[in-house]
Amino acid sequence: MIRRALPLLAALAATQLSGCVAAAIAPLAATGALGAKAAKGKGGGEASATTPRPEVSIGQGVSAVPPLLAPAVAEAEPAPPIPVQPPAAQPAGMAGALADSADPYAAMAAYVLAQAEAGRTGKVRKSALLDQRSLVEVPRMRACADQRSAVLIDLDPGTGTFDLDDPPAPEPGLANHLRRIRGTGTAVVWVASLPQTQSKRLGTTLKATGLDPLGIDKVMLLSGAETRKQQLLDRADAEWCVLAIVGDRKADFDEVFDYLRNPDGPVGIALEQFIGAGWFLAPPPIK
Repeated sequence: MIRRALPLLAALAATQLSGCVAAAIAPLAATGALGAKAAKGKGGGEASATTPRPEVSIGQGVSAVPPLLAPAVAEAEPAPPIPVQPPAAQPAGMAGALADSADPYAAMAAYVLAQAEAGRTGKVRKSALLDQRSLVEVPRMRACADQRSAVLIDLDPGTGTFDLDDPPAPEPGLANHLRRIRGTGTAVVWVASLPQTQSKRLGTTLKATGLDPLGIDKVMLLSGAETRKQQLLDRADAEWCVLAIVGDRKADFDEVFDYLRNPDGPVGIALEQFIGAGWFLAPPPIK
């Protein structure tokens, strides 16, 4: 019997993505298929136990072995106990770093400021918007052109929609971070699943909270036939070089997270590399 390696794209569609996303991705498998040598046992029977198993590589250093082809794990002798070492002394400045962990927006601000500085020195800017076509091979971000740099901040709490009628309470310290970011020429763009007709009311709320005291920030709301936040992200790609995205759930970065059958599977693991490097999880900026 001949065993052949599954095409990578078909494997992802079959095992990792669900619903309409898997159906849309599967037809592309012919363009990204991985080949494998056929393995035969004696007399045309089953493959021998030493035959190399096909692997599907996803992301950086992540390999997925088809479960049906994984060999039984031999029982090994228990490993010797690891000696417990006393904790090392904290290096200078560690206390300050631990204190900064109480500020959920500090890491985002530091990253955006570093990216803005790199752009001024002529280095290639890195987008925080996922190139969904790359999911068939190695996940990567989209390329930036000559657009103005921006940071996208999602206002929607969880899977809900930002409530304009709820008394707003801004996240402490965020206004200071945004002031520094604007000082680099980077735009602050607020994203919400509200209709475009609510732009003025949202602008008033942002101004009242002190997060946009001058009323100069941009807002991206659902316009025309748009019904999904992913459409806002795609539209942002045409207008800005998005240096970072801030949200309180991973699907705020890309809707692919809503379609993963197994969030802890190969695709989900491969996408983890972008958390803290363009994608930042933080509480809603206005509660």
